[in-house]
Amino acid sequence: MAAFDRFTGRSALERALDKALAIPAARIEERIARMRRDRPGADTAELVELAASRFRTEAGLSSGAVGASAALPAVGAGTATALTIGQTAMFLASAVTYVLTVAELQGLRVVDTDKRRALVMSALLGREGSEAVQGSLGLTTLFWAAQYLAQMPLPTVKAINKQLTQRMARRVATKSGALALGRLIPFGIGAAIGWTGGRALAGQVIEGTRSALGPAAQLTEHAEVIDA
Repeated sequence: MAAFDRFTGRSALERALDKALAIPAARIEERIARMRRDRPGADTAELVELAASRFRTEAGLSSGAVGASAALPAVGAGTATALTIGQTAMFLASAVTYVLTVAELQGLRVVDTDKRRALVMSALLGREGSEAVQGSLGLTTLFWAAQYLAQMPLPTVKAINKQLTQRMARRVATKSGALALGRLIPFGIGAAIGWTGGRALAGQVIEGTRSALGPAAQLTEHAEVIDA
């Protein structure tokens, strides 16, 4: 997903992330309401684990489906590559939904787009993302988003986003590129790499989310709204 739009100067990855980040806060609230209906009496930790389990499954299914589709006789290499690009966008949409769901469950309703971007990109990079943000802010404590995201000034957020974008571009060029190749291997092996690889990437996001937000605390009825 490295292609650039000549008019905006943004990569396909950045454009896909922009679209995913635009999810309305109401959609996250609705998702949490459904989770609570599905698991009445569940505490925050149980709901966070439910969100993680669903995210892993979604990532594995979508990635594995691309591997299977790419192996069909009627699907050429160009179409297979397009499927891989589409799956990356699907993964980002699932990742954004997961991260914002966990944030809200733990008391942070992130509405501001730039702060959403910082939180999500930090999570996408796994533990490395939180370590990079902590280094930029000069922090010695963990769980940067739980402690500082709400109060963080916009210029600081934008500087962090620039740094995380560069790191993510390098990561995608290696990890996602390898997974894309795996999904183009003949059916069976390709589907397996897609399934396990998708779940592995989801696991990285889950680890990154925990590193940014910390462990689940008590159930929060009213989340703090982070809007600029």
